[in-house]
Amino acid sequence: MNPQIGDEKYVSLVTFRSSGERVPTAVWFAKFSDVANTFCVITETNAGKVKRIRRDPMIEIQVCDIKGKVTADATTYIGMARLVTGTEAIAVRKAIAKRYGITYKIFSIYNTIGSLLKRRNDLPETNIVFTLND
Repeated sequence: MNPQIGDEKYVSLVTFRSSGERVPTAVWFAKFSDVANTFCVITETNAGKVKRIRRDPMIEIQVCDIKGKVTADATTYIGMARLVTGTEAIAVRKAIAKRYGITYKIFSIYNTIGSLLKRRNDLPETNIVFTLND
């Protein structure tokens, strides 16, 4: 199986609670590196999916719309996610910025201002890389 999600605009990233309950979230994503079936996501550091990936890196991906609606016939891809920092995090930001352009730039400004006003973590975003099984 070769995941055919690269041309889509959004995917539903499913992480799992400790009970095994699926938690889907619509996210932006981009192809990451030259490694086959590897993609990246940016999210807020305090997001539940970050905590769930720390505990259990298994994920599921399905193509969805901006609101997270998945069609009944959407293929489910299984993979493993990891949280990245340093040069990999910079590469994630560049990949997302390249793919989403001005929309990402506006989101970044909003996120930065929100972080300053709310005095949240020093790192308002967390970068996730995931590789889907073949």
